[in-house]
Amino acid sequence: MDMVLLTITTLSLAAAAGFGFLSWRIGREEREREQARIAALSDAMTHFLPETPLRGAVAVGSVFERTAEGLRGRPGIRVAAGVLMLAIVGGGAFVSSWTSGAESPKPTAPLELMSMRYQRQGTTLTVSGLVKNPSSGLAVNDVTAVVFAFNRDGAFVSSGRAPLDFSALAPGDESPFIVNVPNVTDVARYRVTFRSGDAVVRHIDRRSNRVQLARQ
Repeated sequence: MDMVLLTITTLSLAAAAGFGFLSWRIGREEREREQARIAALSDAMTHFLPETPLRGAVAVGSVFERTAEGLRGRPGIRVAAGVLMLAIVGGGAFVSSWTSGAESPKPTAPLELMSMRYQRQGTTLTVSGLVKNPSSGLAVNDVTAVVFAFNRDGAFVSSGRAPLDFSALAPGDESPFIVNVPNVTDVARYRVTFRSGDAVVRHIDRRSNRVQLARQ
């Protein structure tokens, strides 16, 4: 990809230099023609005599007529310039589409919550479970399980977090987790999420029998 970008940049610089040289050359030719017309006009005015018949006078008007030169008189240059510009634009579009396609990240399959249970010991709620990285997923590292506890009115009470037992999960791997939520008394339900750093790691619930924390 770097070589393609370098080639496109080189072609663009070469095209700019070529067009600059062509403009300079056409400008120089225009100046030379202007000087030639001025010299011809000066010579015609010097040798013009009153008794000279009009039919023998120099056609001064024709001296100022521009010739069909420049880019209009060079169809080969126009065709080459057009082909070069099309090649540069087409190459840039190809590189842009290829780069965007190469940089598009593969969507990550969500983790799968295979099992989860809880127990109460005094004022501590302990939630444990098993999470799986599906075989179609990507390797994930440093995943943390976070448990949120809510009271019987649905209000948030407290939370706890703990890393998975295995810090790295390759596709198809499983890992248990245990999270303690201390200093809670009135807890009616809880919810678990997974994070990697500050980002939430998506998951789906694969439990066959889902257990909610009973009201007490």
